[in-house]
Amino acid sequence: HRKPSSKKGSRNRMNILVIDVGTSSMRGILFTQDGETLTQRQQLYQVTYGEKGWVWQDASDWENALYGIIREITAETEEKGWRVDAIAITSQRSSVIPVDREFKPLCPAIMWQDKRTGDICDSLRDKNDKVFSLCGSRVNPVFSASKMTWIRRELPEVYSKTRTFMVIPDYLIFCMTGEVCTDYTYGSRSLLMNIRKRQWDPELLELFEVDEEKLCRLIEPGSICGYTSGTFRERTGCPEGVPVITAGGDQQCGAIGQGVVKEGILSVTAGTGGFLVAALNEVPSNLEQDVICNVSSVKGQYILESSVLTCCSAFDWFKREFYGNCSYDELNRDIASVPPGSHGCLCLPYFQGRSTPDWNSQARGVFSNITLGTTRADMLRGLLEGICYEIGNGIEAMKKYVELSEICVNGGLTNSEPFNQIQSDVYGTPIVRRGKSDATARGAFMVAAAEMGVYRSVEEAFRMLKKNSEERIYVPSEAYTGLYREAREQMNQMYRQIYSR
Repeated sequence: HRKPSSKKGSRNRMNILVIDVGTSSMRGILFTQDGETLTQRQQLYQVTYGEKGWVWQDASDWENALYGIIREITAETEEKGWRVDAIAITSQRSSVIPVDREFKPLCPAIMWQDKRTGDICDSLRDKNDKVFSLCGSRVNPVFSASKMTWIRRELPEVYSKTRTFMVIPDYLIFCMTGEVCTDYTYGSRSLLMNIRKRQWDPELLELFEVDEEKLCRLIEPGSICGYTSGTFRERTGCPEGVPVITAGGDQQCGAIGQGVVKEGILSVTAGTGGFLVAALNEVPSNLEQDVICNVSSVKGQYILESSVLTCCSAFDWFKREFYGNCSYDELNRDIASVPPGSHGCLCLPYFQGRSTPDWNSQARGVFSNITLGTTRADMLRGLLEGICYEIGNGIEAMKKYVELSEICVNGGLTNSEPFNQIQSDVYGTPIVRRGKSDATARGAFMVAAAEMGVYRSVEEAFRMLKKNSEERIYVPSEAYTGLYREAREQMNQMYRQIYSR
């Protein structure tokens, strides 16, 4: 195999191809070492939704997308005299693919958002304290362990034939290199890895009825996990021996792309759902179950995660049902026309249930304090404020474990200037929005560039690339921050009254 030519601390010029595996598409972006985009490709696909919350997808969708993207980019690099010096991969994190001894999928992948394991997770609810103490997460259908349990119980023939349970990046790494491994970021989203020891945990394996020999070898994120094989060259034209780097999970990389490269920095992504990620150097000794603790894509670091299940999805629903074909500019004018507090209209934004801190799948969206004077603009602003209150709850939880020095925001909803100002006022702190929309791919690039020696560290990579990034800072109003603090407590009190157990 060809070995990477650069050494730590060197400044050899190189191009890095990032494969970014999303839920609805896969993208390939070829970056120069300065973070400039040379070319990119995208392949679309879609999951299948069934009854009772089942969600699945054929692994061939990702395999074919990978081969198609690599073929096209390889052809363009040959035409234009460019090189691909390394490949980095980042991906959605908890979808499970069982493969046989020939590494052929035995059934469609059970996707991360699949709910078929709800009963299994409910039966383990009394084990939450033990599970959380070992792996930093509560039992939940999103994570991959219960999907393996379900396969063992409901598809015993598939389980017996399974050589390895893989998540999507593991499968694609095998397609590229022939190596079988997974990194700690995916392990820490499985409920099977001890978060402190960074090893598969015997107690968790026994609890979820998973045999350790059916799991991938664990490695550090940001590591070279193999080199492109001759088989991969035959299928794509990509030269043999190109180093392949596992950059870690998409949320980890997205946070890095926004600047979460050292302890104390928090990223808030307001996309379809809302994701909060903060960096820290070790697992907190006082860690409670109001957050999730995972391994970071920055070597040696951890992250805290919190989430809101509906952000853009709730906004899009409201636009569709109450505004029809109105432009986003008109919606933003309506939002800005309503004063903070939305004339008393208060929203609980749990349209698909609540995630952290209590994982309440029975929670629902609520609008309250509605009068005959309430307008759709009041309700729209109230919806956005409610989303920010819930994000604010996550921020307050994280402050128990780490002192936050900066909050950076991104995602589809942050295209709205009024929404960003609401965020700053609710959180009571300045927030930073950086211009690039490809934070996940850029984060993966930074991880790979540090591993390949282009930069001394991921933090240095971010500092260098940040110089060419536009920034907008939003500063809170003290008067509105106090009003919003009271409104957030009203929302929390209403939630407790409705869903107290």
